[in-house]
Amino acid sequence: MSIKITQQTIDFIVSWEGFSPNAYWDYQQWTIGYGTRGYQNETITPQEAEDALRVDLEQRAKRLEKQLTVALTPNQTTAFLDAAFNLGSVPSPCILYANSNQWQEAADELRKYCHAGGEKLPALVRRREQEARLIEVDIMKGEPRVQYDRVYHLVGPDASIDQFIEAAKKVYETKGTIGFSADDAGIGNLDSREVVLHGEQPEGIEEWFNEHYSGVKVTNGDLIEKPIETPNPPVFEPSSALWGLHGSADGNWSNPISDVVQRQLKLARIESYKALSNESSMSIPIVKGINPDIFIMVRLFAKVNIDNPFSDDFIRSVSSDARSWYNNGVRYFEVHNEPNLQIEGMFDCWRDGAEFANWWHRVVHHLKADMPEAQFGYPGLSPGFAIEGVRYNPMRFWRESHTAWNEADWIGVHCYWQHEDEIRSTDGGHWFKNIKDEVSGKPMLITEFSNPSATVSKEVKAHQYNTYISTLQNTGIHSAYCFISTASSGFEHETWNDSPIPGIVGSRDYGKHN
Repeated sequence: MSIKITQQTIDFIVSWEGFSPNAYWDYQQWTIGYGTRGYQNETITPQEAEDALRVDLEQRAKRLEKQLTVALTPNQTTAFLDAAFNLGSVPSPCILYANSNQWQEAADELRKYCHAGGEKLPALVRRREQEARLIEVDIMKGEPRVQYDRVYHLVGPDASIDQFIEAAKKVYETKGTIGFSADDAGIGNLDSREVVLHGEQPEGIEEWFNEHYSGVKVTNGDLIEKPIETPNPPVFEPSSALWGLHGSADGNWSNPISDVVQRQLKLARIESYKALSNESSMSIPIVKGINPDIFIMVRLFAKVNIDNPFSDDFIRSVSSDARSWYNNGVRYFEVHNEPNLQIEGMFDCWRDGAEFANWWHRVVHHLKADMPEAQFGYPGLSPGFAIEGVRYNPMRFWRESHTAWNEADWIGVHCYWQHEDEIRSTDGGHWFKNIKDEVSGKPMLITEFSNPSATVSKEVKAHQYNTYISTLQNTGIHSAYCFISTASSGFEHETWNDSPIPGIVGSRDYGKHN
C-alpha cells in the first residue's frame, strides 16, 4: 500500500497552521514555515515552507504505510496525515480500528485527542472534528439499491413555515426531496447528487459542500422569494463614539452568537460588537443582518498562566480562530486582556510591563505574517491600585510596556466606576485620559466599561451607560463596549440578560445628550 501526498492534504494542514517566515523556538526545537523543523535565524518563503511540509509528510506517510494494512481513501489520508503532523503520530487505537475497517470507531477515537496541558482546547476540538469528518465522509452505511439521480431541495434555516409549505407544494410536483439538513442533502453513495438552494442560506454553504461532500452539484433555486428590503430600514445613527456591547464572556462555547445576545443587539441598537475569538465567526453574517453597518472587533482569547506561559502557547490557541474571523472580514484584534492581573499572566508569565511587551511583540509578529491587514491592539489594563500578588500598578505597567503600545495599531482601555460621580473621573469612566496624550493619532477603543456595583440597580446602570457614552463625544474615542451581554457564571451584577438595560439603552436620543 502506498500513501500519496495530495494538494488536498497540504491545503488542509496549511489551513490549521499559521505561517512564520522566521524561525522561532517551539519548546524543544526551532520551527519555521507551516510548523516544520528549522534552525536559528532561518527565513523561508511560503512556497519553500510548503515544499518543506511536503517532505515532512512524505516521511510520515512512510511510517503510516508500515502501520496500516488497509488502503486509505484521499479523505482518510488527509485525516491521518494531519493527525500525524499535529500530534506527532496517529494514535495507536486509531490505527487498530482502521486495520479492522472500524472507521466510525477510528473517527470517534481521534476526537478524544484534543487536550494540551491537561485542558481541552477549542482549536484542537475543531481540528479533531474536521479530521474525524474526513474519515466519516467515506463511511458507507448502506449502499443504494440502484443508482439514481437525486435532487435535494435545501431550504434555508430561517424560512417560515408558510414559505416551507409553499416550496414543498412545488417540489411535490417533481417528486423531489425537500428539507433543512445540509448533511442529508450531501450523503449517499450516488453518482449523481444535486443540492438546490432555496431562501437565505448560511454564508459559504457551497464551499462547505465542497469540503465535506465532494462531488455534489450545488445550484440556486427560486422556490422561496428573498425578502424585499424595506424602503425605510431601521436607522442606526452612530455617535462619534460607537455604542458597543461585549459578547458572551464564554465565547459562546465556539458557537455563533446566541439568540439572547441577538435580541440585545436589536433592542439596544448596538453600533459595535466585541466578540471573543473562540466564538464562531459565523456570528458575522448574523450580526450584520441586525445592523449592516456594525463595527466588529475581536479579543484574542486564550488562557495565559503558569501552565501556559509562552507566546507560542497563545499563538497555537488563537491562530485558527483568529484566521477564521480575519477571512470573514474582521480586522481589529485585541491581543490578550488585562495583563497586569495575576490571573492573566502577571508575576507568573512576565514580571513587569517590559516583559509583557516582549511577549506581545512575539504574538503580533507571528500573527501579522498570516494576517497582514489585521490591526492589532494593545489590551485594556485592569484599572485601580496595585494589590500585591493580584494587580500590578496599571500606570507603571503602561510605562514599562511602551514598546508594545508604540507598535500597536490601536489602544484598548478598560474603564469602570461604582458611583455616578465617577463616570467622568480619570479614576473611573474617563481613565483613558491618563494615557490619551501619549497615543495621539492611534484609535482608542474602550474595550470594557461598566458599573459592577452590587448595590446599584440595572435600571440605574442603563441610564448611566447612556450618559457615559454621551461624555465620550468629541474625545477621540472610537467605540466603547459595555461589559457584558451574558456569562455562565460570575458577573451577575453586570450581565444584560433578563434586565431592562437593552431597552433603556435603545431608547436613547442621540440628539439630546446630557
